[in-house]
Amino acid sequence: MQSIINVLAVSSFLMSTVVVGSGLYIIKNKDTLINSFKQGLMDNLLPGSAGLSEDLIPKDIPLALPTAPSLPIPSTGLPIPLL
Repeated sequence: MQSIINVLAVSSFLMSTVVVGSGLYIIKNKDTLINSFKQGLMDNLLPGSAGLSEDLIPKDIPLALPTAPSLPIPSTGLPIPLL
């Protein structure tokens, strides 16, 4: 019985180590992973035009900014539930 408990304890430690290690890897390489995902997505969406995706989106599109502040949303008087 003690050997079963020892195996469970060691396997639990290994799983915790893998979860923490993979989390640290993802946090450390976040930018590289995001750029790799975006490039793969663009390659799949626009097949045959690899490298042209930057040319398809103009850089000088004027963005309309709001000229007047928007009105606040009226309160219903009900409390907002916290999830």
